[in-house]
Amino acid sequence: MSAFKDMIAADLDDIFFDAAEFAEEHDLNGTRCLCVVEGMTAREEFQQSEKYEGYDVVHGATNVVHVKKTDLGELPVEGEVFKLDGEIHYVHSCAEDTGMLTICLRANISGWG
Repeated sequence: MSAFKDMIAADLDDIFFDAAEFAEEHDLNGTRCLCVVEGMTAREEFQQSEKYEGYDVVHGATNVVHVKKTDLGELPVEGEVFKLDGEIHYVHSCAEDTGMLTICLRANISGWG
């Protein structure tokens, strides 16, 4: 591995996925691991030019999960059912970059949000 790739791997472990810095432990499809989970802002959803057409009291929620590829095991695929802390979501997209997965999840939520 190159020195640059070694530095990136060290940064993932020592900074981004450090529980004292950014990461928190979550259950991803039955695997407990350190990751960063973020909800999308209204601006980000608007920039994606996607509109969620809910039905009465059903609305959508979007979460983005950043996790080390080695911690998750299997690479999620679009449309797959994916549980985040026990709640059912669907994989909208999954991208890998230098050992980190960025998984965009969508969920249908009932209630008046």
